[in-house]
Amino acid sequence: MKKSLAAASVCALLIAAPAWAQNSCNRAAPGAENLNQQDRTFVEKAGGGSLAESDLGKLAEQKGATPAVREFGRWMATDHGLVANNWLKAILGDQNQRFQPMLTAQDKELRQKLDGLRGAQFDREYIQSQVVDHEKTIPVFQREASDGHNPMIKNFAENMIPVLRQHLAEAKALAGGAGVAAGESNAERSGSSMPPR
Repeated sequence: MKKSLAAASVCALLIAAPAWAQNSCNRAAPGAENLNQQDRTFVEKAGGGSLAESDLGKLAEQKGATPAVREFGRWMATDHGLVANNWLKAILGDQNQRFQPMLTAQDKELRQKLDGLRGAQFDREYIQSQVVDHEKTIPVFQREASDGHNPMIKNFAENMIPVLRQHLAEAKALAGGAGVAAGESNAERSGSSMPPR
């Protein structure tokens, strides 16, 4: 089930790409070449957040105690690193804007904390951080989608919202599952190869 969600989120982003490509060809759109302060702040938060999610996702792929957590980490690395930040980089490149996402001190601190954890403790802390991060991130994307100035960045934010909601729903399901709390997946307990939903 989770693999289908991951595939669905990547597909949703790929479906949105033609809309982005169409908008990026429209160089005459008013304000398309400029980023106001709200757009700049959004790009900084979205880029840095995606960089952190991708980095932590790769860590979860390596250190996750359960297959479900490792798969969730892979999903985060793909959606935030390979898709979201590359899409944002392309938008900004089309507008001759630099895109250099950076981790915050808080992101670095969380990475260091998680790197020191093992087994079920790692899984619990990682998944809980994903719930918190996605709960904070979705309103930032909603605000940009409704009030942003740059049409291509607004489109990016709007198309990412359903994907972020999928991430949050899965993180909450994993956080609420007895498997993450106990250090094993429902699939391991039942003998199934499917991660819990």
